[in-house]
Amino acid sequence: MYKSIVVPVDMCEDGFSSLALTHARELLDKKGCLHVVHVVPGYQNPWVGSFFPDDAFDKALKQAEKDLETFLEDFFTDDSVTYKASTLEGKPADMILKMADKVKADLIVMASHKHSRIEKAVLGSIANKVVGRAKIPVMVVKARDGRN
Repeated sequence: MYKSIVVPVDMCEDGFSSLALTHARELLDKKGCLHVVHVVPGYQNPWVGSFFPDDAFDKALKQAEKDLETFLEDFFTDDSVTYKASTLEGKPADMILKMADKVKADLIVMASHKHSRIEKAVLGSIANKVVGRAKIPVMVVKARDGRN
């Protein structure tokens, strides 16, 4: 059993977040904590950000925080699982690994999305980046039949 598990969730992919959380919950020690993190990509380029109103990103981040809390309240309806939710801005793989370091996680559990060979070769998936750079075990949960 693990005492501190980081679970990145993607609010855009229906079912993937629940899949990762279900597996993480099963592996969590009774006195442990799930650290659920949702990463919102920021304006990687200031030039791109200049096309949006000044408060647009702040509004999007606040909405992402609300969406995450609602999702987790629905997911953990009758559970006694301890969890902490964080919505962060940045490059997803970097932020997931920073969170794991910050909370001294002993496991990362994340869902794998279906990617084409070209996407994997050129861009790499977030899961691949996390697995390749993590200093702790990473469980990548593949979606079954109808979800990939």
